[in-house]
Amino acid sequence: MKITSLQSKTVLPQVAVLLIALNAFSIYADVFIAGLNALDRNHYASAYRSFKPLADNGIAEAQNNLGFLYQNGLGVRRNYNTAITWYQLAAKQGLPEAEHNIGMLNYWGYGVAQDFNIARRWFKKSAEKGLGDSHYMIGLIFFKGEGTQVSIARASKHFTDAAKSGNANAQYMLAHMMVSGDVESGYKRSSERLSPFDFEIFSNKTSNQLIAALALASLASKNGQDSANQLVEFLKFQIDEEQIPIAETLSEDCIATNYKNCPIF
Repeated sequence: MKITSLQSKTVLPQVAVLLIALNAFSIYADVFIAGLNALDRNHYASAYRSFKPLADNGIAEAQNNLGFLYQNGLGVRRNYNTAITWYQLAAKQGLPEAEHNIGMLNYWGYGVAQDFNIARRWFKKSAEKGLGDSHYMIGLIFFKGEGTQVSIARASKHFTDAAKSGNANAQYMLAHMMVSGDVESGYKRSSERLSPFDFEIFSNKTSNQLIAALALASLASKNGQDSANQLVEFLKFQIDEEQIPIAETLSEDCIATNYKNCPIF
């Protein structure tokens, strides 16, 4: 589930909306930050007391976070219906995190009947606003054929969009799909980038795919996907030792440019 945080990369556009709205009532910003700090310390009752008055005053980010508390029973008794109510209020204001969270409740069937199609519609709303986690969920739905036909092409597209936002699960899935041959790396060789020796290495398409897969798996691991560690070790045994630094360079380039110049895709 997505909490709205001032420090989350996925909510920068929403942070701007929040801060503009709070400029006229500066006390709101202090209260919201106090709620985030309480969440970080696992002081959920305090977080609730911070977010509730803001939510009552129509602050979408606070409404979303209040829904999160009710959904997970943090500082309050768990109540999916109340969680959905708060998420819907935030979603009516266009908050993508709230739209994503409603999608997750429909995906798992928490508080509502499980419905993958409804979930996908909500994920589509938030994905169109750039939320990488929602792209990942749409990719997963198409990959598994949940409520729709399996579509590796659509799954790959959404996993790629999610991976470019730094979503570790999407990076892990793409790495697996490259290994299995379900998707090809978008990595393009450049004379400015690779030595003649590297060109010879990359002349083998399978080698190219495995190196790109290793770079993606490494990214997923660095971004907290624990299962990616095993895939990283597996892939290191599938390529030559001198190819490993190439994969490391690819992943480092992605991180250094915040995925804006990521040769893997």
